[in-house]
Amino acid sequence: MMKDGEQLREMELFSGFTDEEFGLLDKVLQRKTYKANETIFMESERDQILYIIYRGEVRVCKATASGESHTITMLEDGDICGEMSFHDGRPHSASIVATVDTVVYLLLMTDFQDIIPKHPFLTYKLMRNILFNVNSIVRRMNSRYMEMVGYMWGRSR
Repeated sequence: MMKDGEQLREMELFSGFTDEEFGLLDKVLQRKTYKANETIFMESERDQILYIIYRGEVRVCKATASGESHTITMLEDGDICGEMSFHDGRPHSASIVATVDTVVYLLLMTDFQDIIPKHPFLTYKLMRNILFNVNSIVRRMNSRYMEMVGYMWGRSR
């Protein structure tokens, strides 16, 4: 088991995993450290990697037509990013930048594909937990959006 294995196992992403199932993923997860203000990936880049934020904080940002970068949301310990590109192989829809020194675990789709045929229930659990994580992120973003709309409506009246 990797150095952070026990703490990593406690993350929601691995909820419901048996020791054996977690051990299979533990073998293929890659640990990477990013410095504050370091870009983890850029909008429009392609990779099929699931990024698991172990420790730290990142900002999710999109470029405007004029090239300005706007923060959409912040992600922290236990959150994931890159899940859409991990799944469909399309370019990233946003950039991810570490706001503080951040430790991320990477799950490459090529490694995950080796696990899929031999362990379909593990695959189901991971994809279900990714969906739960995405739902949580969308709910937070919806809440922030409604706060912003409320603020704008309050100002315009």
